[in-house]
Parts: sequence; structure tokens; C-alpha cells
Amino acid sequence: MYVGTLDPTVLAVPVRIDVTDLDFISAPPIYLGEEYRVTGRRLPHLLGETRSLCYYAKGSVVLDRYDPGGTVLQCLEQADVVLRKAVRGSSDIDFANEFQAYWSSLFVLVDLPANFTGVVKMRYLNLRAGDEPTGVICARGSWLVEAHLANRSSLPPGEDCVVISIGAALSVNPNADWPPENLRDLNAWLGWIDPSLIGILEKSFSTGGHPTRWVAIRAANGTFILSATLPPMLRTDEFQKSRRAKLPSVIARIPEKIPIRRTLGLPADVDYIFSRNIGNMANLGGKRILLIGAGTIGGFLAHQLAQSGAGAIDGRLMIVDKDELRTANLGRHLLGIPYINRNKAHGCCEFIKQQLPMLTVDSYSGDALDLLTASSIPYDLIIDATGEEAFSLAVNERSIRHREAWPPVLFGYLVGNGAMAQALFTGESGHACLKCLKPRLSGPSRFPTMRAGVEVTTAENMECADPRYIPYPVTRSVVAASLICEMALAWARGSIGHRFRSHLFDPSQALSVKDGNPTVSRDCPACSPT
Repeated sequence: MYVGTLDPTVLAVPVRIDVTDLDFISAPPIYLGEEYRVTGRRLPHLLGETRSLCYYAKGSVVLDRYDPGGTVLQCLEQADVVLRKAVRGSSDIDFANEFQAYWSSLFVLVDLPANFTGVVKMRYLNLRAGDEPTGVICARGSWLVEAHLANRSSLPPGEDCVVISIGAALSVNPNADWPPENLRDLNAWLGWIDPSLIGILEKSFSTGGHPTRWVAIRAANGTFILSATLPPMLRTDEFQKSRRAKLPSVIARIPEKIPIRRTLGLPADVDYIFSRNIGNMANLGGKRILLIGAGTIGGFLAHQLAQSGAGAIDGRLMIVDKDELRTANLGRHLLGIPYINRNKAHGCCEFIKQQLPMLTVDSYSGDALDLLTASSIPYDLIIDATGEEAFSLAVNERSIRHREAWPPVLFGYLVGNGAMAQALFTGESGHACLKCLKPRLSGPSRFPTMRAGVEVTTAENMECADPRYIPYPVTRSVVAASLICEMALAWARGSIGHRFRSHLFDPSQALSVKDGNPTVSRDCPACSPT
């Protein structure tokens, strides 16, 4: 521990720095002494009653564990800079950036359309069977409500919540008390933010019967929720039935007697969930995707597609596989023991719905070719992750035959004993189809992958239905799925880039294959039948 003074010649701020983590994984906490007071204003970056100073954003710097003395000095110098700026008022704008930390540690989930204003319900819903209910602010059509109902729970009536949207960011008034503890303090702060917001909470009591009211302010820096409950003297039949319209004016005369609770709204809308991790890049929301194959690659791929938004925003993910999960599959499949002897497509569908219930995901356990007989297919993208060459060539043939009406087909597979993962995006004339990569079944590949003399090793299963298989570790399946998913996202962005991509795992068995856009082979019997 170090006790000393920051900026000794001007501010003379007494501080204490506690160094308990000699690995310096996170910046050591620095506390301002209780005797230090800033008259008439609050300081940004000074968090909570502990008076700890936020001087480095998490992950913004790597501290040197091998130079503890220099590292402590570095932290104190940074704290000195932050504190001097805060006292001068030059960093007051940072209040808005870190406003969530000042608002509350309690939270509820919020699923509302963008720029929504109006009245909705604040409810406590059972999102997971057997768990404690979670506070939720949403409309009746929200996936959160559907998840609650799926747990065979009736929908609670809830409490009214007024939702307003403002373009500005909420912040702390550095020259006023914080946080607002009652209605009087709240209105003073709201008047500093936007005078039109004054009285919004008390006005909400003019209708409805529940003694508690909520207000959600959707600002540029988040959703911030406040609530209040009528004191017992205003819950009588006189006010509740005869004089309810008078409640706002009555409350306005006793604002200091109405405590305020602050809650943070965490976004839970589908667009946020599937856009957060990929920023401005397009996701798979709104796309209709047919995934054929829910095996060692397809199972992981189904989950990755779902996490990328497949099945969201009026989209659909259809998973097709006619095989059942066996114990032999457990070492390299998405699913585990609970799904043994169940159809893989149905199992993957159920698993995804458990994890992401807001998605539209379906499954089919029949022959995939039965879904590919029409000249027009109701999907935007077909993905073949079966890794079965004969089946893939059959899909490729149908795709070429109905090229003008069919969606593109994305093929993904592993080569050899998982030595290489490859994927090919097809569907446009002038570009190679799957058969173009190897025009003759017994002939060489246009883009050789396996080294000369390398043989594919197979192994025996004890199950009659699956007597032989190709061994390789689960890591190859996951990366192959990622390669395919990455190309699906590129397609969703409208720029597929390289249509033929490879990922080399084992250079002792396979050759490096350059990504590119192969053209149609003159010898391809599918593209150029003779």
C-alpha cells in the first residue's frame, strides 16, 4: 500500500493505492482520502462511496508485472492527470460516458422497438424454469414473453411503465447532489436534462390501479429506469377510485416524501443481440437458410448460424438430417448425452431454441432431396454440410438445373483425416460449381489438396448402422463450421469475396490451397454436359 499526495503544489489530493495483485492483471485501486473535499461540484471518474478513482479503462493498458515500482508510479501519474482534468471541469463530458456506473447496479431487460414511446408493462418473467424471475420491460409480442410462456407460466399483469425516447445522453449535473433520492431531487435533475421531463413520473399515477409506476428514459447512452410507489396515505379508496386524476397534483406537493428507485435497462431486443458482436457488419437476420447436415460440422454450424442471427427478424433456419445421434458421435458433436438416440436435426433445433428462444428454427428428419425437388426453393441460401460427396453432387446437379430460380448453394467439408477444411460458394454462371473442382470422379482435383502417397485412415465402429468412419479431432469440425459461417456472413453483406476457401490443419498430409474464384471447368459434366 502507498499513501501520498497527488499534485502536491496545487490540489494536494491525499490518496491511497492498494497493490494486492502483483501480476497487475487489472489496475490497482486508488482511493481519495476522506479529508479531500471538492466544494460545490462532483468529479467524474470518482465512483461510489469508496471514493475510488477510475483512471484506466478496463483493457486499455497492459501493466508491467516485472517492474512493480515503475508500474505503481505510472498508475499514480495517470491518476494525477485524470484528477486534475476532473477538478478543472474539462472532463465533465465523461459523466455521460460512464453514466451507467452512476445510475444503478440493478437491472431489467428491455425489448422495445427503436424510438418507441408509450406505455408498456414492467413484469417479472420466468425466462428459465426454476430460476428467480427476471425484470422485463417489453410488449406482449416480445420473445421474452414467449420464453416465459414456454415455461408454462401465466403472464403476470405487471405494472405500468411510461417509455420516452430522447436524443440526448443522460449525465450527472456536476453542480448538484447525486443521486436523486426522492421526487424533488429527481425533478431538479430532469429539469437540468430537459425541462419537458419534469413531472413525468407523478403524471403517470393519474391512470391505472397499481401503486407502483415506472418510467424508462431511452437516451443516447442507454436506457435508464426509475420507479416510485405511492405512500400508504395515497393508496386509500378515496384517491384510488374517486380522486385518482388528482394524484399528480397531490404528489407534487410532497415530492420529498416519494422515494425514487433507479434501475438500469439492459437491451434484449433481437437486433441488439445479433448485431452487438459484429458491429456494422450485416448479420443473418431476415434470411431464410436451409442447412443440410447436422453432423460433426453441421451441428456446430447450426449454432454459429443462429448466433449470427439466422432465424431472427422474420428469417428462418431449417436444419435437415435423417440420422440419429449415437454415443460414437459424442466426441465431436454439438449435442451430448441428453440427445442420444434422437434425430440430430431435431436435437440441434431444440438445443438452439433453448439457448436462443427468439429465433425461428425448424427441423426435418427426412431425406433432404425431398425438399429440393421443386424448380423454386423458398430459401435465400442452401448450405450443404453433409460432407457426403455423392449427396453433394446431387444437390449441385439440381442447383445447376434450376440456376435461375434457385438460391446459391454453399458447400463445406473436410478433406482427408481432417487435414484441411474447404468451402465453395456456387450459384452464378461463370463461376465453378462443385463438380468443376473435380470433373472426373476418378481423376485428379483441379486444386490438389492431399500430398502424394497420403492415405485416408478409416476406423471401425461397433455399431452396424455406422460401421466405418474417418477419425479426426473435434477442433477440425469447429473450424470447418466457422469457415462456412464466415462465408455465409460475407454473402449476407453482399460481397462474398473469395468463393473457394481453404483452411490447412496438417501440412504433413495436405497442400496449401490458395483462396480464389475458380472459373467453370471446360471438362465439367454438370456445367457443360455433352
